[in-house]
Amino acid sequence: MIPKNKYQKEYIFRINKVVDYIDANIDKSLSLDILADVANFSPFHFHRIFTAFTGETLNNFVKRLRVEKAAGLLLNEPETPISEIAYYCGYNSASVFCRVFKDHFKISASSYRERMLKELSKIGQTESKIDKLNGSSNDYIRIVELNEKWRKLMKTNIEVKEMSALDLIYCRHIGQYDKIGKAYEKLFKWAGPRGLLNFPETKTVTVYHDDPKVTDIEKVRQSACITVDKNVKPEGEFGKLNVPAGKYAVGHFEIDVTEFEQAWNAMCIWVSESGYQPADENPYELYYEDPEHHPENKFVLDICIPVKPL
Repeated sequence: MIPKNKYQKEYIFRINKVVDYIDANIDKSLSLDILADVANFSPFHFHRIFTAFTGETLNNFVKRLRVEKAAGLLLNEPETPISEIAYYCGYNSASVFCRVFKDHFKISASSYRERMLKELSKIGQTESKIDKLNGSSNDYIRIVELNEKWRKLMKTNIEVKEMSALDLIYCRHIGQYDKIGKAYEKLFKWAGPRGLLNFPETKTVTVYHDDPKVTDIEKVRQSACITVDKNVKPEGEFGKLNVPAGKYAVGHFEIDVTEFEQAWNAMCIWVSESGYQPADENPYELYYEDPEHHPENKFVLDICIPVKPL
Protein backbone atom coordinates (compact mmCIF):
# COMPACT_ATOMS: atom_id res chain seq x y z
CA MET A 1 0.00 0.00 0.00
CA ILE A 2 1.30 3.45 -0.94
CA PRO A 3 0.45 5.99 1.78
CA LYS A 4 -1.72 8.81 0.44
CA ASN A 5 -0.93 11.42 3.08
CA LYS A 6 0.75 12.03 6.43
CA TYR A 7 -2.25 10.68 8.33
CA GLN A 8 -2.17 7.35 6.57
CA LYS A 9 1.59 7.19 7.18
CA GLU A 10 0.85 7.52 10.89
CA TYR A 11 -1.47 4.52 10.68
CA ILE A 12 1.27 2.47 8.99
CA PHE A 13 3.76 3.58 11.65
CA ARG A 14 1.46 2.31 14.40
CA ILE A 15 0.78 -1.01 12.66
CA ASN A 16 4.50 -1.58 12.11
CA LYS A 17 5.03 -0.87 15.80
CA VAL A 18 2.50 -3.59 16.66
CA VAL A 19 4.10 -6.12 14.29
CA ASP A 20 7.51 -5.42 15.84
CA TYR A 21 5.98 -5.89 19.31
CA ILE A 22 4.48 -9.24 18.29
CA ASP A 23 7.84 -10.45 16.96
CA ALA A 24 9.56 -9.51 20.22
CA ASN A 25 6.87 -10.97 22.52
CA ILE A 26 5.69 -14.10 20.70
CA ASP A 27 5.71 -16.08 23.98
CA LYS A 28 3.55 -13.58 25.88
CA SER A 29 -0.12 -12.69 25.91
CA LEU A 30 -0.99 -10.86 22.70
CA SER A 31 -4.61 -9.94 23.28
CA LEU A 32 -6.50 -7.38 21.25
CA ASP A 33 -6.49 -4.98 24.21
CA ILE A 34 -2.72 -5.21 24.66
CA LEU A 35 -1.93 -4.73 20.97
CA ALA A 36 -4.48 -1.95 20.57
CA ASP A 37 -2.76 -0.16 23.43
CA VAL A 38 0.60 -0.54 21.65
CA ALA A 39 -0.99 1.02 18.56
CA ASN A 40 -2.76 3.71 20.59
CA PHE A 41 -6.13 2.87 19.02
CA SER A 42 -9.30 1.68 20.70
CA PRO A 43 -9.64 -2.14 20.52
CA PHE A 44 -12.83 -1.90 18.47
CA HIS A 45 -11.31 0.32 15.80
CA PHE A 46 -7.84 -1.24 15.86
CA HIS A 47 -9.15 -4.68 14.88
CA ARG A 48 -10.73 -3.22 11.75
CA ILE A 49 -7.76 -0.99 10.95
CA PHE A 50 -5.25 -3.86 11.22
CA THR A 51 -7.27 -6.03 8.85
CA ALA A 52 -7.72 -3.21 6.36
CA PHE A 53 -3.99 -2.48 6.20
CA THR A 54 -2.58 -6.03 6.34
CA GLY A 55 -5.24 -8.20 4.72
CA GLU A 56 -5.29 -10.49 7.79
CA THR A 57 -7.26 -10.37 10.98
CA LEU A 58 -5.14 -9.67 14.05
CA ASN A 59 -5.95 -13.08 15.48
CA ASN A 60 -4.93 -14.91 12.29
CA PHE A 61 -1.72 -12.88 12.03
CA VAL A 62 -0.63 -13.74 15.57
CA LYS A 63 -1.66 -17.37 15.11
CA ARG A 64 0.34 -17.67 11.88
CA LEU A 65 3.52 -16.13 13.31
CA ARG A 66 3.38 -18.41 16.36
CA VAL A 67 2.96 -21.62 14.42
CA GLU A 68 5.64 -20.64 11.88
CA LYS A 69 8.04 -19.86 14.73
CA ALA A 70 7.34 -23.27 16.23
CA ALA A 71 8.01 -25.00 12.90
CA GLY A 72 11.54 -23.63 12.84
CA LEU A 73 12.23 -24.59 16.45
CA LEU A 74 11.13 -28.17 15.78
CA LEU A 75 14.00 -28.44 13.30
CA ASN A 76 16.60 -26.14 14.86
CA GLU A 77 16.23 -27.73 18.29
CA PRO A 78 15.44 -31.42 17.62
CA GLU A 79 16.08 -32.44 21.24
CA THR A 80 13.65 -29.90 22.72
CA PRO A 81 10.31 -31.49 23.69
CA ILE A 82 7.31 -30.34 21.68
CA SER A 83 5.60 -29.22 24.88
CA GLU A 84 8.47 -26.78 25.60
CA ILE A 85 8.35 -25.39 22.07
CA ALA A 86 4.60 -24.92 22.43
CA TYR A 87 5.07 -22.96 25.65
CA TYR A 88 7.89 -20.86 24.19
CA CYS A 89 5.69 -19.85 21.26
CA GLY A 90 2.85 -18.70 23.49
CA TYR A 91 0.61 -21.78 23.71
CA ASN A 92 -0.91 -22.63 27.08
CA SER A 93 -1.01 -26.36 26.35
CA ALA A 94 0.71 -28.83 24.05
CA SER A 95 -2.63 -30.21 22.88
CA VAL A 96 -3.80 -26.80 21.68
CA PHE A 97 -0.50 -26.27 19.90
CA CYS A 98 -0.62 -29.67 18.20
CA ARG A 99 -4.14 -29.02 16.95
CA VAL A 100 -3.21 -25.59 15.58
CA PHE A 101 -0.02 -26.96 13.99
CA LYS A 102 -1.86 -29.74 12.20
CA ASP A 103 -4.54 -27.34 10.98
CA HIS A 104 -1.86 -25.08 9.50
CA PHE A 105 0.61 -27.60 8.03
CA LYS A 106 -1.74 -30.58 7.46
CA ILE A 107 0.67 -32.82 9.40
CA SER A 108 1.27 -33.38 13.11
CA ALA A 109 4.15 -31.61 14.84
CA SER A 110 5.90 -34.90 15.68
CA SER A 111 5.52 -36.25 12.13
CA TYR A 112 6.72 -32.91 10.73
CA ARG A 113 9.87 -33.03 12.84
CA GLU A 114 10.60 -36.67 11.99
CA ARG A 115 10.00 -36.22 8.27
CA MET A 116 11.96 -32.99 7.91
CA LEU A 117 14.95 -34.15 9.94
CA LYS A 118 15.17 -37.22 7.70
CA GLU A 119 15.13 -34.97 4.66
CA LEU A 120 17.82 -32.74 6.15
CA SER A 121 20.07 -35.78 6.64
CA LYS A 122 20.09 -36.59 2.92
CA ILE A 123 23.24 -34.75 1.97
CA GLY A 124 24.38 -34.72 -1.65
CA GLN A 125 21.15 -33.98 -3.45
CA THR A 126 21.13 -31.52 -6.32
CA GLU A 127 18.27 -29.73 -4.65
CA SER A 128 16.59 -30.35 -1.34
CA LYS A 129 13.26 -32.10 -1.53
CA ILE A 130 12.11 -30.03 1.41
CA ASP A 131 9.32 -27.78 0.25
CA LYS A 132 6.64 -25.67 1.87
CA LEU A 133 6.83 -27.61 5.13
CA ASN A 134 10.49 -26.89 5.80
CA GLY A 135 11.77 -23.89 7.65
CA SER A 136 10.95 -20.82 9.69
CA SER A 137 12.07 -17.26 10.15
CA ASN A 138 15.37 -18.61 11.49
CA ASP A 139 15.79 -21.82 9.48
CA TYR A 140 17.71 -21.11 6.26
CA ILE A 141 19.39 -24.50 5.81
CA ARG A 142 18.81 -26.03 2.40
CA ILE A 143 20.79 -29.17 1.59
CA VAL A 144 22.35 -28.71 -1.84
CA GLU A 145 25.51 -29.87 -3.52
CA LEU A 146 27.94 -26.97 -3.82
CA ASN A 147 30.54 -26.76 -6.55
CA GLU A 148 34.25 -26.30 -5.88
CA LYS A 149 34.05 -22.48 -6.03
CA TRP A 150 31.50 -22.21 -3.25
CA ARG A 151 33.13 -24.92 -1.14
CA LYS A 152 36.36 -22.92 -1.30
CA LEU A 153 34.53 -19.74 -0.31
CA MET A 154 32.99 -21.62 2.64
CA LYS A 155 36.49 -22.41 3.93
CA THR A 156 37.98 -18.95 3.46
CA ASN A 157 35.13 -16.43 3.71
CA ILE A 158 32.95 -17.61 6.60
CA GLU A 159 33.63 -17.43 10.33
CA VAL A 160 31.81 -17.00 13.63
CA LYS A 161 32.21 -13.46 14.94
CA GLU A 162 30.87 -11.20 17.66
CA MET A 163 28.86 -8.55 15.83
CA SER A 164 28.01 -5.16 17.25
CA ALA A 165 24.43 -3.99 17.69
CA LEU A 166 22.88 -2.02 14.84
CA ASP A 167 20.46 0.87 15.20
CA LEU A 168 18.37 1.03 12.05
CA ILE A 169 15.59 2.95 10.38
CA TYR A 170 13.52 0.66 8.16
CA CYS A 171 10.91 0.69 5.45
CA ARG A 172 9.01 -2.58 5.55
CA HIS A 173 8.64 -4.67 2.37
CA ILE A 174 6.14 -7.51 2.09
CA GLY A 175 6.23 -9.92 -0.84
CA GLN A 176 8.75 -11.08 -3.45
CA TYR A 177 12.39 -10.60 -2.44
CA ASP A 178 13.38 -8.99 -5.74
CA LYS A 179 10.88 -6.15 -5.22
CA ILE A 180 12.55 -4.76 -2.10
CA GLY A 181 14.26 -2.09 -4.21
CA LYS A 182 11.07 -0.03 -4.07
CA ALA A 183 11.26 0.06 -0.27
CA TYR A 184 14.89 1.21 -0.46
CA GLU A 185 13.92 3.94 -2.93
CA LYS A 186 11.31 5.29 -0.50
CA LEU A 187 13.76 5.03 2.40
CA PHE A 188 16.51 6.94 0.59
CA LYS A 189 14.05 9.59 -0.56
CA TRP A 190 13.02 10.13 3.07
CA ALA A 191 16.52 9.87 4.58
CA GLY A 192 18.39 12.09 2.11
CA PRO A 193 16.86 15.46 3.05
CA ARG A 194 17.38 14.59 6.72
CA GLY A 195 21.13 14.15 6.27
CA LEU A 196 21.07 10.44 7.08
CA LEU A 197 22.91 9.22 3.98
CA ASN A 198 26.45 10.08 5.02
CA PHE A 199 28.25 7.43 3.02
CA PRO A 200 30.48 5.53 3.66
CA GLU A 201 29.59 5.77 7.37
CA THR A 202 25.96 4.90 6.65
CA LYS A 203 25.45 1.24 5.74
CA THR A 204 22.42 -0.39 4.14
CA VAL A 205 21.05 -3.52 5.77
CA THR A 206 18.33 -5.99 4.74
CA VAL A 207 16.78 -7.78 7.72
CA TYR A 208 14.83 -11.00 7.09
CA HIS A 209 11.80 -11.70 9.27
CA ASP A 210 10.26 -14.72 7.51
CA ASP A 211 11.29 -17.66 5.35
CA PRO A 212 9.24 -18.50 2.23
CA LYS A 213 9.54 -22.21 2.99
CA VAL A 214 7.01 -21.57 5.76
CA THR A 215 5.44 -18.21 4.96
CA ASP A 216 3.60 -17.61 1.69
CA ILE A 217 5.82 -15.42 -0.46
CA GLU A 218 3.10 -12.76 -0.63
CA LYS A 219 3.38 -12.38 3.17
CA VAL A 220 7.15 -12.65 3.60
CA ARG A 221 8.53 -9.61 5.45
CA GLN A 222 11.84 -7.88 4.86
CA SER A 223 13.08 -4.59 6.26
CA ALA A 224 15.04 -2.28 3.98
CA CYS A 225 17.26 -0.40 6.44
CA ILE A 226 20.00 2.13 6.92
CA THR A 227 22.21 2.46 9.98
CA VAL A 228 21.50 5.58 12.05
CA ASP A 229 22.35 7.29 15.30
CA LYS A 230 20.24 6.23 18.28
CA ASN A 231 18.66 9.68 18.46
CA VAL A 232 17.04 9.53 15.02
CA LYS A 233 13.27 9.42 15.43
CA PRO A 234 11.07 7.21 13.24
CA GLU A 235 7.98 8.59 11.55
CA GLY A 236 5.21 7.41 9.27
CA GLU A 237 6.07 4.18 7.50
CA PHE A 238 9.73 4.47 8.56
CA GLY A 239 10.22 2.57 11.79
CA LYS A 240 13.07 2.02 14.26
CA LEU A 241 14.71 -1.40 14.52
CA ASN A 242 17.56 -2.68 16.68
CA VAL A 243 19.64 -5.70 15.70
CA PRO A 244 21.23 -6.93 18.93
CA ALA A 245 24.92 -7.60 19.37
CA GLY A 246 25.87 -11.26 19.51
CA LYS A 247 27.51 -14.25 17.94
CA TYR A 248 26.92 -14.60 14.19
CA ALA A 249 28.14 -16.79 11.37
CA VAL A 250 29.42 -14.12 8.99
CA GLY A 251 30.23 -14.71 5.35
CA HIS A 252 31.89 -12.00 3.27
CA PHE A 253 30.94 -12.10 -0.42
CA GLU A 254 31.45 -10.16 -3.63
CA ILE A 255 28.65 -11.43 -5.85
CA ASP A 256 26.33 -10.43 -8.65
CA VAL A 257 22.56 -10.41 -8.41
CA THR A 258 22.28 -14.03 -9.64
CA GLU A 259 24.49 -15.46 -6.87
CA PHE A 260 22.58 -14.61 -3.71
CA GLU A 261 20.94 -18.04 -3.49
CA GLN A 262 24.29 -19.83 -3.78
CA ALA A 263 25.79 -17.55 -1.14
CA TRP A 264 22.96 -18.27 1.29
CA ASN A 265 23.24 -22.01 0.54
CA ALA A 266 26.96 -21.87 1.32
CA MET A 267 26.28 -20.01 4.57
CA CYS A 268 23.65 -22.40 5.79
CA ILE A 269 25.55 -25.56 4.90
CA TRP A 270 28.58 -24.09 6.69
CA VAL A 271 26.45 -23.53 9.78
CA SER A 272 25.15 -27.11 9.63
CA GLU A 273 28.75 -28.41 9.57
CA SER A 274 30.16 -26.00 12.17
CA GLY A 275 28.80 -27.24 15.49
CA TYR A 276 26.44 -24.27 15.65
CA GLN A 277 22.73 -23.84 15.03
CA PRO A 278 20.63 -20.76 14.17
CA ALA A 279 19.82 -18.64 17.21
CA ASP A 280 16.57 -16.87 17.95
CA GLU A 281 17.27 -13.60 16.13
CA ASN A 282 16.79 -12.38 12.58
CA PRO A 283 19.48 -12.92 9.94
CA TYR A 284 20.54 -9.97 7.84
CA GLU A 285 22.68 -8.77 4.94
CA LEU A 286 25.09 -5.87 5.57
CA TYR A 287 26.16 -4.08 2.38
CA TYR A 288 29.49 -2.31 1.90
CA GLU A 289 29.22 -1.10 -1.68
CA ASP A 290 26.48 -0.13 -4.09
CA PRO A 291 26.76 -2.34 -7.21
CA GLU A 292 26.44 0.82 -9.32
CA HIS A 293 29.84 1.89 -7.95
CA HIS A 294 31.46 -1.51 -8.44
CA PRO A 295 33.49 -2.03 -11.65
CA GLU A 296 31.67 -5.34 -12.26
CA ASN A 297 28.30 -4.25 -10.81
CA LYS A 298 28.69 -6.65 -7.89
CA PHE A 299 27.37 -6.49 -4.34
CA VAL A 300 29.98 -6.45 -1.57
CA LEU A 301 28.27 -7.68 1.59
CA ASP A 302 28.28 -9.78 4.73
CA ILE A 303 25.57 -12.39 5.24
CA CYS A 304 25.02 -12.69 8.98
CA ILE A 305 23.17 -15.59 10.62
CA PRO A 306 22.79 -15.52 14.43
CA VAL A 307 24.11 -18.75 15.97
CA LYS A 308 24.47 -20.62 19.22
CA PRO A 309 26.22 -23.92 20.08
CA LEU A 310 24.49 -27.02 18.73
